[in-house]
Amino acid sequence: MDKVDIDVVIRILSLLMERPMRKTEFWRLSRLNYHSFQKYLQLLVEKGLVAERDGFYYLTERGAKEALSILEWLRRIFYFK
Repeated sequence: MDKVDIDVVIRILSLLMERPMRKTEFWRLSRLNYHSFQKYLQLLVEKGLVAERDGFYYLTERGAKEALSILEWLRRIFYFK
């Protein structure tokens, strides 16, 4: 994947912070076309942030840690001065 849209990555990671999901639901909630969703999902799996088990996708321990770090950084930037 040449170019990564950080907004998309944050949206995908945020979805999985809520709960593990089956691929079809995950794709629909991502608001991406299927081809783009597949590319981002593959990238996040390759980076060790997302994994699949028993038909459900979930954040790995590393994925949860990184997602929380990103969201905390955003909160500090936009809500604290």
